[in-house]
Amino acid sequence: MPNWVSALGIAILVVVIPFTLILKLMLQLPKPDALSHRRWSLPVNFGIIGAITAYTTIFIRSTYYGRIANPVPVLMQFLIAALAYIFGLVLLLRQFSGLYPEYLITTGRSGLSIRKIAYRNIINIEEVSRSHDESRLCIETSHGLKHLFTLPVPYVTALYDRVKPRL
Repeated sequence: MPNWVSALGIAILVVVIPFTLILKLMLQLPKPDALSHRRWSLPVNFGIIGAITAYTTIFIRSTYYGRIANPVPVLMQFLIAALAYIFGLVLLLRQFSGLYPEYLITTGRSGLSIRKIAYRNIINIEEVSRSHDESRLCIETSHGLKHLFTLPVPYVTALYDRVKPRL
């Protein structure tokens, strides 16, 4: 099997399958009432997945089949590939954070984790900062956890209205 085909096969297993599974699961969420960030079209999302797959293929081909003797360039290429992978994952996940009918979804501090918080579990909301278009909130839950959540300014009152009867 040619080097590029086997490298592409590994990249598909590492990038395409997990990313499309995550995208498919996130697209099954109910229609959001307010999103923290703009949701992109499917071709743009698949373009992100394709670009990361292409770079992962190039990385696998150059490191495994390139026979580089010095480990420092391999480590640097790995770090670049890992950062591209993480950045793509964050770009996909952050599109789905926002207000939903029964809960809100946030991506956490790093953007690599999805947190679903039911409105009934919110005990306190504190506005940390506000820019011209968005407000950064600290949400405290009944479990004692605090989560940072970004929401466009016009939708902050909608969040307070959903939580107010419980506060």
